[in-house]
Amino acid sequence: MKKVSFRERLRYAFDNFMGKGTIALIGMLFLITVIVVVISGILGSVVDNKTTVGKLIWTCMMHAIDTGTLAGDDTSNFLLITIMTIVTICGIFVTSILIGIISSAFEEKLNSLRKGFSRAIESDHTVIIGFNENIYTVISELVEANSNHKNSCIIVIGDEDKEVMDASIQSHIKDFKTTHVICRSGRASNSTLLEMASIETSRSVIVMEENDFMTIKTILAVVTYMKATNVFDNDTYITALIQSEKNLEAARIAGEGKACIIYFKEMITRVIANTCRQPGMSLVLQDMFDFDGSEFYFEEFPELTGKKFTDVLNMFDQSIVVGICKGNQPLLNPPMDTIIEAGDRIIHLAEDDGMSVPMASAPDVSIEEYLTESTPRGREPFQMLILGYNDTLLQLLKEFEEFLTEDSCITIACESAPEKEIVEEWKNVGYDVVVIEDNIYDIECLEKYITEETKNILLLTENGSNHEQAEEADEKILILLLQIRAILAKNHWDINITSEMNSVENQKLMRVANVDDFVVGSSITSLITTQIAENRLLLDFFTILLTADGSELYMKPVVNYIKTGVEVDFYELTSIVKMKNEIIIGYRKYVDGKYELIVGPYKNQKYTFGEQDSFIVIAEDDR
Repeated sequence: MKKVSFRERLRYAFDNFMGKGTIALIGMLFLITVIVVVISGILGSVVDNKTTVGKLIWTCMMHAIDTGTLAGDDTSNFLLITIMTIVTICGIFVTSILIGIISSAFEEKLNSLRKGFSRAIESDHTVIIGFNENIYTVISELVEANSNHKNSCIIVIGDEDKEVMDASIQSHIKDFKTTHVICRSGRASNSTLLEMASIETSRSVIVMEENDFMTIKTILAVVTYMKATNVFDNDTYITALIQSEKNLEAARIAGEGKACIIYFKEMITRVIANTCRQPGMSLVLQDMFDFDGSEFYFEEFPELTGKKFTDVLNMFDQSIVVGICKGNQPLLNPPMDTIIEAGDRIIHLAEDDGMSVPMASAPDVSIEEYLTESTPRGREPFQMLILGYNDTLLQLLKEFEEFLTEDSCITIACESAPEKEIVEEWKNVGYDVVVIEDNIYDIECLEKYITEETKNILLLTENGSNHEQAEEADEKILILLLQIRAILAKNHWDINITSEMNSVENQKLMRVANVDDFVVGSSITSLITTQIAENRLLLDFFTILLTADGSELYMKPVVNYIKTGVEVDFYELTSIVKMKNEIIIGYRKYVDGKYELIVGPYKNQKYTFGEQDSFIVIAEDDR
């Protein structure tokens, strides 16, 4: 073994000392200064026996910290002036080094503050983990949701530098209202970073990582941190989006009951199924899923205990009652004779929480003069053209099965059809499915399949395993969209188009193509995720609302309920519609050549409807 020299030991000790930080460096400079001053003072007393050692030490100290002192020295004693000059030069070096150390330390501290290394002292805030293009939608919705609360806070944890995240959020969101956003840079698997975000005092945690692996890892990190800080049993919960069905169970296990797991493809398929078959329904869902307008709230009203559900429908003038939540189980459009028990919460559609108070009693209404004698129309055959396909198509076709008649037909046109086994699965549903393989991106080809009889078109993006493939799939949808619009404009046809896209930015380009009814996967699910992050009971509620089992949303002709051309208010309409065990939440009215859609109107206003108008209702079927 090589013998360690004294010089090496000294250098190693010096390196360790230098690594102890700013305070150690300043202490070292102070020690050097003291040594130089004391030695110089002693030497000065030798060459100047008229002055005491203490006074000369003080004089040396003044020379070390103030170089101008040297100018006032007596130059008659050459040795003394030499000593003072050396002390002054040492002082210049020490002062320069000290200024550099302090400047570097100050700059380092500023950089640390800019990067957000301090702990956020917040409570009842929302923590968002992950930074991607969907975060702007989530933050915008949270800002809107918090607009009636003072000093709200959102903390964002992302891999990007804090300055980059701050600038990006500022450029996308212009008005933060009563909310301030704090960014922290780093990986959420770091417990120190979770502590900086004050997870233990937060209201909810939204996980928005790029892939399922990172999402599950983040859920584990948050759960582990909450257990370590003894806050696992508090009201904070996690909301996360999973892309692949095979990862659902792993995510639920990682969450240990503290996480609301949303399966992206299932949710978006249900939204598409609802919007494709009913023109304008996407606008209804958009209004319900975002915080700009009316949204669903769960509130307890003890004064309603003991009343029947049918009796409370007209007891709110500024909101629409749609169900009851018993325990943690939401009931959408329950039987009208359901009794409201102590602890039950009313599910109602309102502009904000806390603004609706039930009246002492529902107003008396007379409805006989408005009732129609027309017979509701039965289900008509449904025709749809689907352009493109991905791995959600089979589930989508099965969703349609609950709504379509046997004589309905869906035509699937794609550039290259999948394996025969997959096509056979597509056709194994309760209605006719036709699969055509052709160049759907050629306008002459499209003209063969889009006819005047075509009423609904669905554009599906191709599967993409990475960003480049997803972007290419969106570009193909944009081309299809523009070509279809050209065909419709040339023939003056009005066809309902629903489009699926990957990127939020590409959605903005779609608006140029004059698309009235469309779905953007990540955008819609971001809205739903934000709603569930504010109220975890909405996960089950939205699942009920978007599935064929039980009650769901429909647009039904006005003539199914009332005579046209008569004035009627929403108290009267609520009473008329509930006779069919349905709930009216809004209307679609044809005005000046286009449709006006209103969700959650005020009940005391008068309305007049025509034959082209529809009511938006929650019902068990579309008949």
